[in-house]
Amino acid sequence: MAEVRRRRARAVTTQDVAHAAAVSRVTVSRVLNNHGNVTERIRQRVLQAAADVGYLSRPPRRVPPTPLSDIGFFFASILGEEPLGDNPFWSPVLHGVEQEASAAGIHVTYRSITPYAERPGALLELVREARLDGVLLVGPASEPVVRALHGSGVPLVLVDNAVPGVAVDAVLGDCLGGGRAAVRHLVGLGHRDVAFIGGPFVESDPPLRHRTNTIWSVEQRALGYLSALEEAGVEPDRRLFEGSNLTTDGGYAACQRLLAGGRPFTAIFCANDVCAIGVIRALHEAGLAVPRDVSVVGFDDIEVARHLIPPLTTVRVDKEAIGAGATRRLLDRAVDPAAITSTTCLHVDLVQRGTAAAPGRR
Repeated sequence: MAEVRRRRARAVTTQDVAHAAAVSRVTVSRVLNNHGNVTERIRQRVLQAAADVGYLSRPPRRVPPTPLSDIGFFFASILGEEPLGDNPFWSPVLHGVEQEASAAGIHVTYRSITPYAERPGALLELVREARLDGVLLVGPASEPVVRALHGSGVPLVLVDNAVPGVAVDAVLGDCLGGGRAAVRHLVGLGHRDVAFIGGPFVESDPPLRHRTNTIWSVEQRALGYLSALEEAGVEPDRRLFEGSNLTTDGGYAACQRLLAGGRPFTAIFCANDVCAIGVIRALHEAGLAVPRDVSVVGFDDIEVARHLIPPLTTVRVDKEAIGAGATRRLLDRAVDPAAITSTTCLHVDLVQRGTAAAPGRR
């Protein structure tokens, strides 16, 4: 009887509603907060489920007052006008933003800022015309764009990006630590000739020990790669550095260049999972088996990573948590504009699956 009483006393949550309606908690949050991006059929199903489990009989949760009513999700992509819904990394980040914003009664406006990359002044005009109270600047936005928005006085948070020398809040995964963990894993398996495929490079004259990535978060992953090799007493080889546009085709082409370069390698660390998928295809076409001949490790742990054959060893990033954390930081910045700026690096985890093994292991 005591157990029955405890069960009855447990508060009904949105997870109970989601289970009863066979939808996600994000969908429940959208319905209960009158978000427009839900079909009427789903809305009615969620409301009925909420009534059935007793959620709607609870007193409404008090939402604390906030100075934000409309915020911008400004997406910068190196690929131009990239559909966000097709991107396996950024789409979950947006979900995290929407969930957190919806709970606070904040409307989110999505914009691709590719047309404004070279015209920061026009971007500021967009912010004014949309009457936005704050901006999440998402992805590898350029320094001029960051400086322009930062100087506008509108609360700003960078998402998966940072600009050294500009005092602006940022939220991202621990790219440096994740890169180090990935390559430490490969070194621990016995690999010494480890290649790296990153993003677009900045060429230097004279050439540096390694080419620098133009994308800050990818460069942090490269620095983690270098750190792990140096810890193991392995001298990094510039010939094993390749760049890409971080797409499947980009990873495929970068791997082909590595293979054509003639410098032997037994493992490849890729700056993201999408790139790693292209790498695996290039290796397969070259008659090389993963991981028997070449081990591959990615970064991000996108949904498809665990469905590959073999499933991809990668670094897991909590993408929704990045979006939610950035939204909370934007709220804090709006409440206290004079607060000290901070960069928040969320913990990442190495996920060991089937694409990494000892060199030559069958």
